[in-house]
Amino acid sequence: MTTYRETEPDKLPQALDSARGQLLIVDYDETLWLRNSTEAFLASARPAALAATILWTLDRLRLWRVLGGRGGSYIYRDWIRVLAIICLMPWSLRAWTASAPRLGRLHANQYLETCIVAARPRQIVILSNGFRRLIEPLLMHLSLPSASLVAGPLLAGARWRKTGKRALAEARFRSEDLDHATLVTDHVSDQDLLERVGNGLLCKWPNARYRRAFGARAGAKRMKRK
Repeated sequence: MTTYRETEPDKLPQALDSARGQLLIVDYDETLWLRNSTEAFLASARPAALAATILWTLDRLRLWRVLGGRGGSYIYRDWIRVLAIICLMPWSLRAWTASAPRLGRLHANQYLETCIVAARPRQIVILSNGFRRLIEPLLMHLSLPSASLVAGPLLAGARWRKTGKRALAEARFRSEDLDHATLVTDHVSDQDLLERVGNGLLCKWPNARYRRAFGARAGAKRMKRK
């Protein structure tokens, strides 16, 4: 039996009432930011033709299945794709650091930021399965200056995702803090943490978009049909 609530954006201010003076945990991709940080980084790599070829080749090879079997895609796919672009196109990280602040504000969920400020939580933590090195520059203009980021390291990103958000949160926060904490996420895959906190809120955002890097290219189209 689920113990969290599904809510609509317009009902979120009331749903956040219990966050006042407590720990507030918020997801990043497609929640606090209305795009996906991993796919946005991959799509920013230039030259685009080289990046698209690398990603298409990885999708053909499916190395994540070697590491984790048929269920390895969730744990290893993003990690392998990001590391491949960084290793083969090392200038991409520097370019991302320069362009990410603009993208951060362009696709910011300003409504959610306003709701969080109004809720006046004691502590705001952004907990993400994404990569810290990619998310940090996106936060440059975030209107939540006291928020701290808890996200995966580049070299151990797969282990981070395998551990899971609930275990990560339980290792970082006191049990009594989690008992009274609020979590805001759009991912049902966060169910374990949604059910652990005192106020789990599953909220879908109509303006959120998951855009796969180079997904409109012919090679990617062929992959999606398989």
